[in-house]
Amino acid sequence: MVKQDLELTESDMRHLAEMSAMVLSMLGQMQADMDAPKVQAWNKLCISILKSARQLPSIGRYMELNPDCGYWFFKRSYVDEAFYSEILEDYRDSAFWAELVNRMAEQSLVENLGDEHASLLSDEERAARVSSLEKALWNEVNTHGLDRLLFMLPPEES
Repeated sequence: MVKQDLELTESDMRHLAEMSAMVLSMLGQMQADMDAPKVQAWNKLCISILKSARQLPSIGRYMELNPDCGYWFFKRSYVDEAFYSEILEDYRDSAFWAELVNRMAEQSLVENLGDEHASLLSDEERAARVSSLEKALWNEVNTHGLDRLLFMLPPEES
């Protein structure tokens, strides 16, 4: 394996360390669904980057040996204010709403057409109809949030 040297400013190293922390945070949440050798390779690289970043006093003072994961990571006080935390929060929020709207659109399609008719749709037709419903739902959610959405439970669950 060929090794490559990389020269970074302290600022670049801080950004790279935060990117590594973000990747480790994401992989920690999704690890069970992922390809284990690839996850391990990314984990190893990110941990190595954090270990290197720790050597710089301007970064290392914000890091500690995390007992939960067993490697150097940013302290909670730093994580709470870090840019990568903001990115992760925005991503989670966006993914939540996208998934909610998609599932609601799929459910509406099945409820309106019935299981049998919905299952007979081609992939293209189903995607077009779901997309149309998603647009309407996005408009509703963006305009009114959840205020005007109604969730109905079957009588045995209410």
